[in-house]
Amino acid sequence: RERPVQDMLAFPTAGITTFDCADIYRGVEEMIGEFRLRYANRHGADALRRLRIHTKYVPDADSLPPSRAATRATIERSLRRLRQTQLDLVQLHWWRYDVDGLVETALHLKELQKEGRIDQLGATNFDTPHLARLLDAGIPLVAFQIQYSLLDRRPENGMTSLLAARGLKLLAYGSLGGGFLSDAWLGRPDPGHALANRSLVKYRLIIDEFGPWDLFQA
Repeated sequence: RERPVQDMLAFPTAGITTFDCADIYRGVEEMIGEFRLRYANRHGADALRRLRIHTKYVPDADSLPPSRAATRATIERSLRRLRQTQLDLVQLHWWRYDVDGLVETALHLKELQKEGRIDQLGATNFDTPHLARLLDAGIPLVAFQIQYSLLDRRPENGMTSLLAARGLKLLAYGSLGGGFLSDAWLGRPDPGHALANRSLVKYRLIIDEFGPWDLFQA
């Protein structure tokens, strides 16, 4: 736990001032909260204005739709973990489109935004029709986070056009394929799936969907 906190303390000096996390990433909000506390102790409370913390609201798939009270409780928990009085950006995710309540849950987040508990709202990993549904319902989304790279160009199938038309910023993850889109893997034989960590396995599976290893190398 101490190692990542120390690493984060060095990041702002290098110009890295925005951090992405989620309520379901075990222990991560707490570590970022500890980082914020130490950063303020070292540089003063005003220095915290340099930092932006993006988190997510990911209601459990088996508990959809969450109640208004459950949504509030999760946001309050993120505030405590991150040691913030207002969350900078909360990105909504919804596991199951066959369960109603998506728009109502987003409206609960909008209520918390009006109360000042949330600064800005975003979304993550929606398909184009459901993202459009949120926007049409008047949810004031400012950003959308999705996987987008030379290996995974699904956002070009209508999503990027929607974002441009509605004025949302695109937050792309996996843009380097977990490191596969780098010289480190150029000319390398297919490693299979016996890789060092879950992230590499995840993006190796993306390569499988993209095409065989030879096509990836080309």
